[in-house]
Amino acid sequence: MFVQLFCKDRNQKEKDELYQVLGAIAHRENVQIEERGDVVEMEVCPQGKIIVHEEDREVILCANTRHAGAGFHAFCVDIFMDIQQELTGEFELVDDLEFDQDGNFHRLHHLYEDELEYLRGNLVKREPVFYKNYLYDETYFLPMEKENAIATPIGYIDTKEFLHMDPHDLMDLFYVWNEWDMDASYYKNAALTLLAKEGYGPYALMNDHTHKMANMICDYIELAYKMDSSIPLPIKEYRFYIQLLQREDQLKDPVNMEQEVYQYRLMEVYHLFENVKVVALGACERSYDPVTQSLCLMSARKEEHEWDYLIQASKQPLICSQLDQLEKKKPIQYRDKAIWIHEYEEDGIFFLEAKIVFVEEELFFHCTLKEEKHIPYLKQCIKESEFAILD
Repeated sequence: MFVQLFCKDRNQKEKDELYQVLGAIAHRENVQIEERGDVVEMEVCPQGKIIVHEEDREVILCANTRHAGAGFHAFCVDIFMDIQQELTGEFELVDDLEFDQDGNFHRLHHLYEDELEYLRGNLVKREPVFYKNYLYDETYFLPMEKENAIATPIGYIDTKEFLHMDPHDLMDLFYVWNEWDMDASYYKNAALTLLAKEGYGPYALMNDHTHKMANMICDYIELAYKMDSSIPLPIKEYRFYIQLLQREDQLKDPVNMEQEVYQYRLMEVYHLFENVKVVALGACERSYDPVTQSLCLMSARKEEHEWDYLIQASKQPLICSQLDQLEKKKPIQYRDKAIWIHEYEEDGIFFLEAKIVFVEEELFFHCTLKEEKHIPYLKQCIKESEFAILD
């Protein structure tokens, strides 16, 4: 499910005109547009981006619409058609669902229902997709498996309930944008998705990104309320965030949701890295060290210097400072994995190193801790970490 627009044979002046039109469209549609390295991104909704990049004299606009829903797919087609009307030159519009041919939103909506029905069958049978990032577009974490439950983009659902839900009702659990317009349900879905995907709770002020996400959550809830004050909303979470952000409460006598609101970042999750799933709190601050080819996860914090631990995971053994001592340890067996763990202290700082072996795969850990009390927690995170199941 994707839409692409190829703007062919453009000189620099024509490319500049295209970006001006994109900026005007972003302003008209009230969506954010940013230049990020070699690409330009239009952030349309929590599950949908339009990405613009150049290849020689060609400018290519593309959108993966699988995660956001039929409304986002239709939006992208409309935007790409607008660009063709505004500018001269040769274009090629590619729409794998052929909405550009008939404009039939009812048919498009049913295609997303069919896709979700197919996904439901695979998830219930625990096919390989169950163990992969089927929830979010461009995300580096996956909720941990829960017995008798399926993780959806807005929270866990009981497997039996999931199996018997009407496909139409199931769509709001997976897609943000299910109707043509951005109505109150759209903004509610956007808020719930962003809470699950980027809700950092008490760590919302940790950095610029987490601060931005908290404000966006509040914005979506306020827009949903503005369009329909009777729609049930996550009021408890809204009021927590506005207090933290020192925003004014915009909701007067709102209706509170009955369903549980999930924020996966406040739980342990799988942090996806190459073919590895590293277990740690979802709110950890993520970075990548290209020198050691390692994933770095710093503990979530409310203040800048409040970090408790730093996890470094790599398939390269060079991250371990005391590899010889580590490999002398007696391995433990845990869920078909052999695990070596070595802990030591230097100058009042505690260190934990580990190696996981599964079949022919190896994963190494180097953890730095401010206090010894965090060692049992990190040991359990290491034990739960594993290699991804491949097709």
